[in-house]
Amino acid sequence: MKISDISLRRPISVLILMIAVWVIGVVSFSQLPTNLLPDITYPLIKVYINWRGATPEEIEDNIAEVVEPKMATVDNLDYLESQCTEGLYTLLVNFTYNANRDIAYQDVLAKMGLVRKNLPKDADEPLIFKADPSQLPVMDLIITSDEWDIVKLRTWVENYLQPQFSSIPGSAGTEVSGGAKREIRIYPDPYKMQALRISLDKIAQRLREENIELAGGRVTTERKEFIIRTLAEFKDINEIKNVIIIPDKYGRNIYLKDIAEVKDASDIQRIITKLNGREGVKLSIFKQSAANTIDVEKGVQQKLKELKSMLPTGIKIEIIYNQADYIKAANKGVRNAAMLAGIFVVLITILFLTGWRRVLIIVLTLLTTLLATFLVMKLLNFSINIFSLGGLVVSFTVILDNSIVVLQNITRLQEEKRRDAISFGANQVGKPILFSTLTFMAIFLPFLMVPGLTSLLFGELVITVAIVIAFSLISAITVVPALATLLFGSKGNESTEPALNRFQIIVDKTMLGITKKYAKLLKNILERKKGLVIILAFVFLLLSIFIFRFIGTEFLPKADDGMITAKVKMPTGTAVSVTGQVLSQIENAIKDLPYIESYSTLVGGKVWGLVTYEIPNEGEVDIQLVPKSKRKLSTDQWVNRYAEPIQKNIKYPGAKVKVFHTKMKGIRQVGEYDIEVELHSPRTTPLIEMFNTATKMMSLVKEMEELGNLDLSIDLTKPEYQILVNREKIADLGIPPTQIANSIKTLVDGQIVTYYKEEGYYYPIRLVVNEENFRGKQDVANIPLFHKNGLIYLRDIARVIHGVGPVEIDRLDQMRIIKVTASVLRGDVGKVSQKVYQKIKDVELPSGSFIKLGAQAQMMSENFRNVLFVVLLGLFFAFVVLTLQFESLVLPTLILFTIPFPIAGFLFALFIAKIPIGVTALIGIIVLVGMLINHWVLVLSFIEEKLADGIKLKEAIITGASLRLEPIFMTFLTDVSGLFPFVLAVQEGTEMLRPLGIAVVGGITYSLFITFFFLPTLYYVTKNRLIVRGQ
Repeated sequence: MKISDISLRRPISVLILMIAVWVIGVVSFSQLPTNLLPDITYPLIKVYINWRGATPEEIEDNIAEVVEPKMATVDNLDYLESQCTEGLYTLLVNFTYNANRDIAYQDVLAKMGLVRKNLPKDADEPLIFKADPSQLPVMDLIITSDEWDIVKLRTWVENYLQPQFSSIPGSAGTEVSGGAKREIRIYPDPYKMQALRISLDKIAQRLREENIELAGGRVTTERKEFIIRTLAEFKDINEIKNVIIIPDKYGRNIYLKDIAEVKDASDIQRIITKLNGREGVKLSIFKQSAANTIDVEKGVQQKLKELKSMLPTGIKIEIIYNQADYIKAANKGVRNAAMLAGIFVVLITILFLTGWRRVLIIVLTLLTTLLATFLVMKLLNFSINIFSLGGLVVSFTVILDNSIVVLQNITRLQEEKRRDAISFGANQVGKPILFSTLTFMAIFLPFLMVPGLTSLLFGELVITVAIVIAFSLISAITVVPALATLLFGSKGNESTEPALNRFQIIVDKTMLGITKKYAKLLKNILERKKGLVIILAFVFLLLSIFIFRFIGTEFLPKADDGMITAKVKMPTGTAVSVTGQVLSQIENAIKDLPYIESYSTLVGGKVWGLVTYEIPNEGEVDIQLVPKSKRKLSTDQWVNRYAEPIQKNIKYPGAKVKVFHTKMKGIRQVGEYDIEVELHSPRTTPLIEMFNTATKMMSLVKEMEELGNLDLSIDLTKPEYQILVNREKIADLGIPPTQIANSIKTLVDGQIVTYYKEEGYYYPIRLVVNEENFRGKQDVANIPLFHKNGLIYLRDIARVIHGVGPVEIDRLDQMRIIKVTASVLRGDVGKVSQKVYQKIKDVELPSGSFIKLGAQAQMMSENFRNVLFVVLLGLFFAFVVLTLQFESLVLPTLILFTIPFPIAGFLFALFIAKIPIGVTALIGIIVLVGMLINHWVLVLSFIEEKLADGIKLKEAIITGASLRLEPIFMTFLTDVSGLFPFVLAVQEGTEMLRPLGIAVVGGITYSLFITFFFLPTLYYVTKNRLIVRGQ
């Protein structure tokens, strides 16, 4: 090739350019950000609407049914997902992957603007923001105190600590949970109010009138301008107590303290957070989507050091969760695997290549290719993550293939004493390696055309491999000839090193003996046993198809990150204090178990996305195990061994405890559990009918031994006090139902009438009934109601009865949804999902309803289709490139026909290792096919070259295949050794890529038989028939 000739004529220029690539590559590598996963930001807009005191059904009727029909009309919408819980509406507007997130955000804002006037008047303003997986907490801190109560502690965290961490570079804000929020609570005395004929509205009005700061305009003199302000805000609690409500009939002033109790207290604590059993306040720190996780974590650590000496006495800040810990450990593990792969590759190169100069050429070529790759990764805004590093490890298997081919050819010609060995050797294989590389890259090209999670997750891995292959070609045809000229001289004569050569004599003699035996065996096969080889290949392929159904499927392999969740669900209606007692039993059960680094507890709530919901009967303990290197059990093994003892330790009747390996967060639609069967019903279907159907579905699978942690996603048994008004009585009194409902809401839930300012911070002043005197049905019946004729009680105009209602209402695309959820204890997710579906598919459903598998099953179906599309389209592109190379349809067809046979080795490897087929393993097929086509193109090119020289068919096949035996065997060893760290998966992070490593190693190992026996035999049979037909 002309490029090789140029590099031969200007080797010094090539050397200088190579050094420049090294420098730029090192700088680029130092600037690459570090994350656990690639940037899998997808266009997701979140909407939160708070409506304090509203029931889930009220929120569905008044908010969800108003907002979602409009949101369903936005462009590029994928699906709507919403949740109606007590006092809060959450909507996730999921757009297709190719949608522009900024435009999507503007569309959602516009739609919300159209419906805002139709929302409840007392609902808060909608909160709308862009969301992505990187907005999961980078770090969770818990703040405890030996001296302060939980109210003062939370107040200090919100006022002082929260702003400190929100200002860290890269921080996207913080969230505080746990503790109790300070507020001024006013407990009115209804009897005194009745005697003085004072209403609740009057108290609220007077508090607002007396607490004001208002600008009054400007006054301008000859030289100055003054602002007029009225300063009448409350200065202390006594001022609030002494607010004059009305003068009595004797002219005396009636103060607030005369008719109500004023307390500096807190809102009712509904969520409790603890670390290692000790209560505190949790502070979650989020990062901006473009920020580097490690940099933000460093900023947090630096801020903690700065604050350490300034903390009040008794305050302690501890880290509950640090996302950067696993990121650093996982990346270190994969980086170590990459280094180990590189060392293996170099050692095998030393084993096969004669002389230190050739080894030096390979090492320098390897270094140049890698550093050039880092430069392009920087330009493409890639990060250092387990998938991009995995791409580098995979690249080690093929990174030197082209260089080895060129150098081996030069070496062969040097041994033949050819004067232009370097020039002719590089040019002779230039065209074959060019087309083999283009074919390899063609296999990966469709990845750029496929949207979806697979492309986002594995895009950096695949593109990194493609970049390395492209640079390996450039290095092979430029750097290798140039370095060979500099080290060997223009004549190509190498000075020998006896020590290395003596070692090489053994290797050379061994390979020479193997090559001769191979040539003899191949000749025997072509003459007598063609049919046997073809039959063996087909038998093995059929056997692999048979075992395919025993392998199983999954979406992604689980990371051994040591993160475990023990989730508690108490009978609906259970108080937070009782839920806390059960969670304390779990804490006692796990505190002495091995390998636990820490555990944090959330009582009275659950986390969904970025929001912690208040659900009194639920809670969880998040367990963090010590790093993988310090324990003898994997995360799954720990769960299998200790989940049952933990569950048996719970002594509360009706408590449900699930212990499971925490799912990887931030990946769309993966779901919290392995199995999720979704029941979808229209809004007109009663919730109780849906609930009964879902319960029946769950009963059909509860005996399956493969399942554990079986549950329903919602509960309809939350106890309620339902008020049935007597319309005749309220009509006589002139009281509309809305006034009754609003009065009850004001007293029970409370009404924020104004705010108290202290040291620049504002605290709510809430008018509310004293909760200590409000405990049961009788207290509800005795709620005082004020009207124009005086005071009456709720019991006088209404009946209070017991009832039940939903804890939450989940919706998907404007339909109600209930999920039957479970963890898989035995077997693989794919098979168990199908078994579950077969058991429940014939259940009688409510009108207009349907069921489908969600979570992993849905993701597997979607992404398996995407990978299949990539493979088929990649094979088509490869066929195009091969046709251009050979100017024939026969050889490309022959290569494509051969591709399914090595996949048998891929399937057998997964079967033996007991690894399900997931997206990671399927990516291995793409890598495997690219590697093998690369080898086959070179083999067939050499055979075709020999035929062009006039050698007979059989001899051409034997000679061409024999010439490629040593280079392909060498690359086979580099392939296997490069992927070996993934096969063992002893380093943290490598378990995510273990299926890829095992699949490729299995396929490439079996491909030796295909490459050296089946392909030559098939070529021989095909060529013979074409020759006969031509004659």
